[in-house]
Amino acid sequence: MFKSARLWLGVLVGLALLLTPLPPVAGQSSGAGIDSAFGVNSHLASRYPVYETLQVPVDLVGQTGMGWAREDFQFARIEPRPGEFDWGWHDRVVDDLTRRGIKVIGLLNGPTPAWAARGRGEAFAPPDVAQFAAFAGAVVARYKDRVQYWQVWNEPDNARYWAPAPDPAAYAALLQATNQAIKAADPNARVLAAGLVSPEPATSFLQAMATHGAWNAFDVIALHPYTDPKSPEEGQIAAAGVGSVRALAERLGSKPIWVTEYGWSTASGDRDGRQVAPEVQASYLVRGAALLRAAGVERVIWYNLKDVNPGDGLGLLAYGAGRTDYSQGKPALEAFRTLNQQLVGTTPAGMLEFGQRSVVVDFENFGTWRRGDQPNGTFTQSSAQVYGGQFSGQLSYTFGTRGNDYVVFTAGSPALIPAGATDLGVQIYGDGSGHALKVWLRDAEGETLQFRLGFVGAPGWQFLAVPLSGQVEAYDRVSGSGNLRLDLPARLIALVLDDEPDTATGAGTIYLDDLTVLSGPSAYGARFQRGGEVVDLLWALQPAQVAIPTGAGQGTLVTLSGETRTEVARDGQFVLGLGPSPVFLRHVVGQAQPQPQPQPQPVDQRCFPETGFCIAGRIRTFWEQNGGLPVFGYPVGPQREEMIEGRALQVQWFERNRLELHPGNAPPYDVLLGRLGFDRLVQQGRDWQTFATSTSEPGCRFFAETGHNVCGAILALWRANGLEFDGRPGKSEAESLALFGLPLSGPQAETLSDGREYTVQWFERARFELHPENAPPYNVLLGLLGNEFQQDRR
Repeated sequence: MFKSARLWLGVLVGLALLLTPLPPVAGQSSGAGIDSAFGVNSHLASRYPVYETLQVPVDLVGQTGMGWAREDFQFARIEPRPGEFDWGWHDRVVDDLTRRGIKVIGLLNGPTPAWAARGRGEAFAPPDVAQFAAFAGAVVARYKDRVQYWQVWNEPDNARYWAPAPDPAAYAALLQATNQAIKAADPNARVLAAGLVSPEPATSFLQAMATHGAWNAFDVIALHPYTDPKSPEEGQIAAAGVGSVRALAERLGSKPIWVTEYGWSTASGDRDGRQVAPEVQASYLVRGAALLRAAGVERVIWYNLKDVNPGDGLGLLAYGAGRTDYSQGKPALEAFRTLNQQLVGTTPAGMLEFGQRSVVVDFENFGTWRRGDQPNGTFTQSSAQVYGGQFSGQLSYTFGTRGNDYVVFTAGSPALIPAGATDLGVQIYGDGSGHALKVWLRDAEGETLQFRLGFVGAPGWQFLAVPLSGQVEAYDRVSGSGNLRLDLPARLIALVLDDEPDTATGAGTIYLDDLTVLSGPSAYGARFQRGGEVVDLLWALQPAQVAIPTGAGQGTLVTLSGETRTEVARDGQFVLGLGPSPVFLRHVVGQAQPQPQPQPQPVDQRCFPETGFCIAGRIRTFWEQNGGLPVFGYPVGPQREEMIEGRALQVQWFERNRLELHPGNAPPYDVLLGRLGFDRLVQQGRDWQTFATSTSEPGCRFFAETGHNVCGAILALWRANGLEFDGRPGKSEAESLALFGLPLSGPQAETLSDGREYTVQWFERARFELHPENAPPYNVLLGLLGNEFQQDRR
């Protein structure tokens, strides 16, 4: 954590507790895992000073209903001398937390004992790699029956925790050795990379780690997206805190993203002296958690449980009378408990949208866009990728230096951003670069301000948007003078692409379409699903009234403090007044039917008694036109909404792949295939780039892009199938590429789930298997990657 030094507390402090227990959380049972995605940096074993009263903070943690606790396993505390281990505190804390159903994230961290510090005197000196790996192996071996998630160090991007200065190469070496030691002690353990402050320096540091060979030395990316003192919306905790890192991961190999620290301080002693009120801290906690989960973050861990000193302010509890005083809960403590209670057992189902969308630039009448002084790109009208209409804007760039490269395109006819606008967004077809897309807006007072829409993601259309309320930083004033706030109406002056990070180099092309103003209430809604009901987490930056469609006659509304009331729906909707403090609304979205009647089967539906599932609409058409049963297999689930790379999409799983609906794309690209060959390798912890490559061979199709040949029966099957683009007989190579992708390996022997060894070849979207025991054409089969991927992620 950037804000407060980690403390190793060994001093006994007198106990003076006036703790009022929180009510128990419904459904919580001793020893059962709590199905909550939220947690807190508890640090009980390393910070609570009195062993005899340790039950007090453990009980309080258990009463919050949280699912996760991040606990320090400090090198100097546990192994003060070589081979001498002190397990007492950690044994008790781990046992007490897991007994309450709380899963522990074990943070293997400093301070570094002098004997392992290689002569350095700093508390967080980088440890000797071999000695730290041995320490980690011993810790994991002891707790492997209770702790499955281990994080290797904390914020090595910060000189405070990697003295005297951050060194990505050195941390990469530590991570690689420690990962091996952890997996040797517990092959089922999952390794988190160190938490890094995002978007920067996290993106640069992760790229450097990959350069030094450490990308496959961990299972989970961990981020610390602090936006304080800005709100989670103005600070773009999801788009900025996660977006650039996700784009990097899409290039290097997709991994789950967890947030192992985020927070806001109620005290002026923290970092830059700026603070928020206790009630605002509580509001930001819940709003930030909702936005992060909606962006695809799997686990969200608040920093911190308790203030470590009177000037800290980041805790759910104030410092009070001292380190043993757990009676001074802030509003954030009750809000955190309510968050866990209301969202236990839910899955994210996307963001709700209130108000109106109005396109202000559609790029059909392109006009003129003048490039600035930076000769780093072009901006032209294009039909190569289009979201709406016939044209988009094609922005091609070349960033050639390791300094700050960017390119600015000034509008010849600045578009109007009208009064009443709350957000500005654009559809973007990315290239996976992770660069920052920004706009310059000149307001009614003549002040030109810069706003970051977000970061360029993977190929495919994505909507990036930024709130226009709030005050920008002084460095985001482009020209003029004023209050650093956008006084509407305003004009769009320029589009900017800025390299992210500054050291990034390279060239690429992105497409922009339908620059859009959102107007109406500045309200937010994050929807979560649980069984047959939804939980809508709702708030507004300014007082606003919103309507929520529902199929229920009534719902249950819960405030942050846990107060509950019944809301009655009228004309199929709830009408609610919202403010900055979030509320939870539980209700049923679908049409209420007390006695459901059998529904007639849709005429375009095709059902499979083999699995009991049906396909319909565009997914059925796509399945039937592009290979059917041999290529995709039977459906193994219904069409439903899932979060895919942070986006809520309609998807359906099949035995061999996943089909995704992208209605913003023109056919046939409105149905896309999951990259399950690549994703399955990542899930197995395998890097396709380490597979042996070859040179061109006679009678084979050689793909220089990946260095692999496709030959014989596999090549015949590859060429015989493909997506239908042109309506002509047979399959073109482009059509086969679209269906299966590039080869990621050559033919190689592997043992599959039936325990037998086969020759297989991996592709981006498939695994081809040779089955010589079968007669043609069944001697080459496609692997059941959909089944395997679904089974292993449960």
